[in-house]
Amino acid sequence: MEIAEGVLFAILWASATAATKFGIRSVEPLLLACIRFLLVGGLLTGFVYVIRAGKFRLPTKKEFKHLFILGLLNITLYIAAFVIAVKMVSAGLVSLFNAMPPLVIILLSAIWLKRPVLRKEWLGIGLAMAGLAVAAIPNLQNSHATIGGIVILLLGQVALATGSTYYAGIKLELPRLVINAWQTAIGGLLLIPLAFLNRHNIYLVADSNFYWSLGWLVIPVSVIAYGLWLHLLHKDAVKAGMWLFVTPVLGYVLAVWLLREKVTVYAIVGALMVIAGVSIAKRKKT
Repeated sequence: MEIAEGVLFAILWASATAATKFGIRSVEPLLLACIRFLLVGGLLTGFVYVIRAGKFRLPTKKEFKHLFILGLLNITLYIAAFVIAVKMVSAGLVSLFNAMPPLVIILLSAIWLKRPVLRKEWLGIGLAMAGLAVAAIPNLQNSHATIGGIVILLLGQVALATGSTYYAGIKLELPRLVINAWQTAIGGLLLIPLAFLNRHNIYLVADSNFYWSLGWLVIPVSVIAYGLWLHLLHKDAVKAGMWLFVTPVLGYVLAVWLLREKVTVYAIVGALMVIAGVSIAKRKKT
């Protein structure tokens, strides 16, 4: 049963990139992200404080400050960079770049949490970064990616890793579900000004593609997959981390299958290098 839950989580979580790629055919990327996370934030906070009324307390003023920072980093900045980059970078390459946060967390932990970086971690980081560069070569040559798109994608991954490192350092005394509900709601609200600033480029065609993409991103990805993630974490955090580890490759496979993106030797070699790098850098007790 646990394996089935892990496989389902990994597939649903990995499908977010392909679903977003489909979605932006009908709606401007930032507007899609804004609608998605406002809906998810509303569903989660409604579940926590209406359906489960009385079970969870409201955050304190100090905790709200932390939740605001988490929402800004983990949702607003990360997702804004992600949806903008998806328009300029192939879905397969975006999926491979999703392996970056654990590597960036290692470096940020060395700076903020004073944890020394091991030699094998340096080796893993270098190998994974080289793999991403190799995988990017055909995309740049065939205009399936731009330097600007890759830079924006990198900045988003750094924002997510920064949020994770910040979370590890503050030790919030709130359940994970409550933390996620608030950071999602706050992050969705903070996406509104970004969407407004981009109002001259906004488009929305309320066709079946829009509703299917939005529905998939909200229910299977943000609600079901995240619920499975919390469930897997509760059972065994180390095993749960291994399922998260395979999602970049699954995302690449889904991009090839659903979006008909081409498989190249560069992509295969790059993906193998990324997998090897992350597995080398990932410390056993982490």
